[in-house]
Amino acid sequence: MKLFRNLREKLLKEKKFTNYIVYAVGEIILVVIGILIAVSLNNWNENRKKEQQLFNIYTIIEDDLQNDLEEINEVQQYYKKIDPLYSKILNDSLTKSDYKTNPRLRFLTIGFPEITFNTRGFDQLTNFNTDGFQDNLPSQIIEFYTERLREIKIDDDLRANDFQDNYTHYKKNYIWWSDLITMKNSEEFINYTLNDPDYKNRVASSYFISFSVFLPELEIFEERATTILEEIKKRKGE
Repeated sequence: MKLFRNLREKLLKEKKFTNYIVYAVGEIILVVIGILIAVSLNNWNENRKKEQQLFNIYTIIEDDLQNDLEEINEVQQYYKKIDPLYSKILNDSLTKSDYKTNPRLRFLTIGFPEITFNTRGFDQLTNFNTDGFQDNLPSQIIEFYTERLREIKIDDDLRANDFQDNYTHYKKNYIWWSDLITMKNSEEFINYTLNDPDYKNRVASSYFISFSVFLPELEIFEERATTILEEIKKRKGE
């Protein structure tokens, strides 16, 4: 800057105004270039910070989805174990002895495994400003969570309502209710399950909601979550 100042003073003393104007324009250009470089460096640094923040969110989403997939697997295994029981009831192939020796049969229409999805990463991503990013993975993840969680909640509520309806019906209308919930064998309950069409209808409804409605939605979540996990690994260079 001292060199430029001396050159400017020299040009003014020698009254070389044309050269001075050229010099002044050149100095302005240099200042502008310096400002542009500073702005570019600042933008680059900010983009690097945002990129790191996004990768941190990806890591949380990755952990969330892995936990969700483990929980889905547990639910699927539960239904896999009780699937034969539904089939036997609907095919009228159970006996009194079966009900007395298999506790699962007592709660087939009033119990179901709950599932809770982790949304820490999704919540952070919805609040993250993705302006300037060319990658469309964030929007894919938001769309995935928004759609899948909505669909699963609808079906999960259907399961809960069906359970509540059975629970209330048994509680209000049958003397064997206290025996059932206290794990006592009840001849009245067994006779109801073997002879009353009402029970078979309730089992059929429970089976339909669980196996034809709810589980397929979990499978869709599982498939799409796996795809997202693969895309996250690509972004992280794994």
